[in-house]
Amino acid sequence: MREWHFLQLTLFIGAWMLLSPLMRDRWITQVLLQVFLLNSVLVTLWANPEWRAVRRIMLAVWIVSLGGSLLALAPLSQEWHRVARTAEIVSTMPLLALLAVGILRFVFRGKSLTSDGFFATVAVYLFIALFFTQLYMLLLEWNPASFNLDVTGRPPNLVQTDLLYFSLITLATVGYGDILPVSETARTLAVIEATVGQFYVAVIVAVFVGMYATQRRNS
Repeated sequence: MREWHFLQLTLFIGAWMLLSPLMRDRWITQVLLQVFLLNSVLVTLWANPEWRAVRRIMLAVWIVSLGGSLLALAPLSQEWHRVARTAEIVSTMPLLALLAVGILRFVFRGKSLTSDGFFATVAVYLFIALFFTQLYMLLLEWNPASFNLDVTGRPPNLVQTDLLYFSLITLATVGYGDILPVSETARTLAVIEATVGQFYVAVIVAVFVGMYATQRRNS
């Protein structure tokens, strides 16, 4: 079981991505999100046992993210609800960044090519997409004209699903064109994400080729 921590994390992320658009109750959606984030934190800390100083920071950031989610669910006026949603988004972004960095440390520290290392890179790829999704949600929260999306009356979890879809196809440089960035900031972020996606794949392939070559020499 020790070798499949990142497999279960990748499957967990995939299940969350599939189920969250189907959930109509915001409380259930937020609970699933926080369970997913806590699971990610625990797996990342397992992969980096030397991160004793960072452990408390990661758990503290997750607690802040949990607080932001609860605040966003509170019955507030429209203006204060926007502030609460901003707090939720901003509190989640540092956690996603720490998770991606921690998992990449695990991958680069590896001496050989393993199945769990492969799924770890898949998890990081998805975390990058989720990080940019949060950025796009923040833009849309304060400037609804950032994308050609009509979010009037649309539940936040479905808006997040739309932007996660846009983030993933941008990261993969597919670009179907059904969702388009309109504002200059949104376009700039989309370009940055597409560039990150290309470099990420190139670097990870190079790392895996190096590990495979080392295994062949040592075998």
